[in-house]
Amino acid sequence: MKTHWKRLTNPDYLGAYSLDNGKGSYDDIVATIASVKVENVVGADGKREDCMVMRFVERDYKPMIVNSTNAKTMEKLFKSSYIEDWANRKIQIGVETVKAFGEVVDALRIRKFHPRAAETPKCHECAADITATDKMTVPQIAAWGQKKYGAVICPDCIKRRMDAEKPQEDGADEQNNTDG
Repeated sequence: MKTHWKRLTNPDYLGAYSLDNGKGSYDDIVATIASVKVENVVGADGKREDCMVMRFVERDYKPMIVNSTNAKTMEKLFKSSYIEDWANRKIQIGVETVKAFGEVVDALRIRKFHPRAAETPKCHECAADITATDKMTVPQIAAWGQKKYGAVICPDCIKRRMDAEKPQEDGADEQNNTDG
């Protein structure tokens, strides 16, 4: 996969380049809004400016600076102009080509529809919903389980399997032999 040059500068905020799939196009993302509030942002030119910033529940995504176009879209989507009503709501973010500052540029846009609910994967061993951990997202856990064990399994079942794979200590073997 190719890498967009802006990814190397590691800016603090989500940008169109963040959705670049390395194949000459962009993939939408679905994210859950954690909060929307005004924050002091330092631009690429070094100037400070108060901006509306949206943070996400998913740790994979950087915060997004929300312009008035995207705020109006969320107002219509959620039927509320109050940012507090937007928390814990899912949005789909994509890239559109727009004219800005005399140039045609790629810009992040909140899609004007509610994202289709993705089915939560279930553990093939215990049938529980796969949930994220502090270190891995649901898709990462599902992919790791599939690669390592050939099945989508939850973190608890992964731990049980890993514990079962550990060699038993010699003391535990001797104790088991004296019990019988």
